[in-house]
Amino acid sequence: MDLIGLTTWSGHPHLFPELQKPTLPVYASVFPVVELDTFFYGLKAPSVTEKWVSEVPVDFQFIVKVPRELTWHTELAAGQTYEQLFANFLTTIEPLIRTQKLAGVLLQFPPSFTLTSATLIYLRFAREHLPKLPIFLELRHRSWYQPDYQQKLVAWLTKLQITIANIDEPDIGEESVPLVPLVTTPQLSFWRFHGRNAVNWAKKGKGAKQGRTLYRYSDAELVELAAQVRPISQQVAKNYLIFNNNSNFDAADNALRFSQLLGLNYQRPGGEQIDLF
Repeated sequence: MDLIGLTTWSGHPHLFPELQKPTLPVYASVFPVVELDTFFYGLKAPSVTEKWVSEVPVDFQFIVKVPRELTWHTELAAGQTYEQLFANFLTTIEPLIRTQKLAGVLLQFPPSFTLTSATLIYLRFAREHLPKLPIFLELRHRSWYQPDYQQKLVAWLTKLQITIANIDEPDIGEESVPLVPLVTTPQLSFWRFHGRNAVNWAKKGKGAKQGRTLYRYSDAELVELAAQVRPISQQVAKNYLIFNNNSNFDAADNALRFSQLLGLNYQRPGGEQIDLF
């Protein structure tokens, strides 16, 4: 089963032109899943996720990023431990777990998270502290994709029951990864489409983040991606596909077109078709 979604529900004015800021219930009337980085920047009370649960259909799903300290983007606060932060994160998302609305927890590591014995040990540590939850793993350094290690990586993640993220992003060398569709868990597959803006992707410093996903996939590129997705869809129970190319609000249009290519045919509220290209 293919399920297509976007990052956040509010930043897509092309999807709902009559609304300045789309709400979660309106978004959920079009897409069955959303990816959120709300807790990447700081945890909130469980009442926040409880409210989300109350606003969506019974089969709607959430993908949530863990706090950035847990994926080595920043250091722990003084006196804080990884164990404590994992526990606090689980408390925050408990309403999603209890109502079976958690599609998965996303561990998105920076390029500095390279293939070493220490990083392999940390992945096992993360699995131990997110027991029984679906984990999606996004790697951003090419060391993980060395041809002579790839099958070992698949075997390791299969043993840990961690779903590797299949990533479409610009090729900027070692600090990027190729799109190599892999399956590490038979129940799940996960894809993130960031766009292919190599110039902006390589930029560092203030203001760089917004421009990294400034990209609109062409129809030919979407057809190519759909051809890579279909064989994986046949190997897994659920196949989550997230469009993150939203610096210029292109993600919604691309996702709707992709839904047509996969035979899902998502539509805007009211059943309206949308001229995508």
